[in-house]
Parts: sequence; C-alpha cells; structure tokens
Amino acid sequence: MDFELTKEQSMFRDMAKEFGLREVLPSTRERDREERFPHEIMKKMAAQGLMGIKIPREYGGLGLDWLTFGLVMEQISYFDFSVGLSFLTQTTLQAMPILTHGDDRQKEKYVPAIVKGEKAGCHAAVEPNAGSDATAIETRAVRDGEQWIINGNKTWITNATLADFAIVLVQTDKEKGTKGITTFIIDRDTPGFSTVKIKNKLGIRSTDTGQLFFRDCRIPDSNRLGQVGMGMRVALGAIEHTRFGIAISAVGVLQACIDACVKYCQERSQFGKPIGNFQLIQERIAEMVVDCEAGRGLAYRLAYLKDKGVPHSRETAITKYFCTEAAVRAARTAVELHGAYGYTDDFPVERYYRDMISPLIFGGTSNIQKLTIGSFATGIKAFAS
Repeated sequence: MDFELTKEQSMFRDMAKEFGLREVLPSTRERDREERFPHEIMKKMAAQGLMGIKIPREYGGLGLDWLTFGLVMEQISYFDFSVGLSFLTQTTLQAMPILTHGDDRQKEKYVPAIVKGEKAGCHAAVEPNAGSDATAIETRAVRDGEQWIINGNKTWITNATLADFAIVLVQTDKEKGTKGITTFIIDRDTPGFSTVKIKNKLGIRSTDTGQLFFRDCRIPDSNRLGQVGMGMRVALGAIEHTRFGIAISAVGVLQACIDACVKYCQERSQFGKPIGNFQLIQERIAEMVVDCEAGRGLAYRLAYLKDKGVPHSRETAITKYFCTEAAVRAARTAVELHGAYGYTDDFPVERYYRDMISPLIFGGTSNIQKLTIGSFATGIKAFAS
C-alpha cells in the first residue's frame, strides 16, 4: 500500500479544507443551536462537484476513488460532523444503493439529481422494535397485482423530513426471515406517506432526523429496488460504505480535538506558565495524537481495500469501532482540558463530545462491531443470521 496521496487526492483534500473554512465553520455554532439543516452548504457542495465524487461520469459524477471521498469527509467533518454526516448519506445511503441495485430508469431518475443537489433521499431501516436485529422489521408490503401496499413506521432516519424519496426496507414474507425483506423507493408525494421531525437531540443537531409513517401507501412494482427478498443485501452494502464514512469522519473530529487543545493549552496559563508545560497535559494530548494517527491509518487502509474491490467486512468493523471510540475519548479529554470553558459552546469541544456519542449507536453500534470482529477471529457467529 502506497501512503503517498496523488496530486488529485491532495487537491480534493485541500479544496475540502478550504470549503470547510469558508462555508461550514462560520455558521456551525448557530446551526447547532437552532437545529438548522445546512441546505445552503449542501447546494454549494453539489456546485463544486463534491456530491459526485463516487458517482460514475455517465450520471454526472466524477467517478473517483473511495480514498478521495474519505479525504473530503475527513476535512468537512473536522469543521462540523453534522455537515459531514449529511454529505455522507447522500452518497452511501442514497446514490450507491440505486447505482448498485437499481434499474436504468431508477438510476436516471434519482442519481443525477442527487449529484446536482436537486434531490435528497433517506434510507429507512430502523423501526421502534427493529435496530440491530433487522429481522424484526414489522413494516410490511403486500402485493396487489402490479402494485404494493405498504404499512408501517420507521424511526431515527437521517434526512427524514426533507427527503424527496425514501429507500425503505420492508417485510414481504415474514416466514423467510432475512430472505423475506425487500427494498422499495417511495417518493415523498406518495399518498399515505408522512414524516415527523425528532427534535432536541443530544448531538448532530443540524442534521435532519425523524420518523416515517406509511399508511396504505400504494406504489408500483417498478419502484422495487432489487429483487424480492434481496433487501438485506441492498442494506448491508450501503451500511458498509456508511461505516467507512463515519469512521473517517470521526478521524476529522479527533484531529479537531487535538488542534483545539493544543491552542488552548498554549494560551491558558496557571501557576505562572502555559498549562501545556505540565506533563499530565502533554500526556493527555499525546494519547489523542496516537489515537488519531492509528485511526487515520485504519481508515486510509480501509479506503485502499475498498478501491481494490477485495472483501473488507472485518476491516470495516475494526475501523468503525476504533475510530468512533477514539473520537469519544478525545472529545471527553478536550472538554476536561478546557476546564469550565469546555462546558459551554463558546468553545467547540462540547459539541465534539455531544456529536461523537451518536456514531457509537448508528451505523451499527460499537457492540455490533465487536461481535463482527469476534466472529471473524473465532469463526463462530455470536448471533443467529
């Protein structure tokens, strides 16, 4: 593996950093306070071509590699994890499933619009009684000739209330378990489809999160994404891409924690000297630096494996688990090193801490990642498939 970036990769990394400084950072605190989605930022990202990094050229994208995508994710998330997450879902949970499993009509209808920032979607798997256990999905689709009738609820869905369409996992045959799950694309204007925003979240406040409700939604069979019974394959492919994005975004937050602490510890004085002179302070910063370098190495290697097209489920679980846990450790340390100031949003570290609790849960919890890692190590599945 070559750790040297190409000129193109370096250019996109630097462009994303400059974009973050100019467009993301100035409004971060206000958007967090107001729980306001960054519509204007998403449109500007699309205008610069960033929404199309992983989209083939025939659909208006740039057709670039996963490492380039990850470098942009890392830089954007350095300034605001919420914006990074919104950017991530447009590609990994919306465009990629359609590109991988959709037919030509579906690709033409949705993917170019995502690249241009004209459409946004959401990916709906989680339900009130179905999280890590996807087999517990209760939302049902019943076939009626060339149509399907869908009833059920989804919750904790990113982009729920602003999405123009939803990619929805439903049960089409409960007796078949995971092989009875099918995926459909449901447009927002479908009768019987409604949404409700979830407010007052601990973190990622400027992302849109909500619930979806389906009450006798009739959709044509042409809205089915992939084959009947293949919904889990659609979902798992999307979630692996998302776990990579979450992990490398966490590296961006980790680096932000380090930079905030170094600056503060150089400026804050106690006992007649900057607190950065104290050995215990340097020890805490050193721990963050090591975690950041280790996490970045894992994330870049995972991007390399994704670009090579080799199996990487084990490495995805390792990377997502390590990077998100390390980011939480770093954010907590950053709050502690800032003392009482770290407890207010006058400094960004309290937001880092609040934001980084969320990826311990979504995209597959840390415990699920550990079960996956353990299964690869022992050859024994810890839970039924």
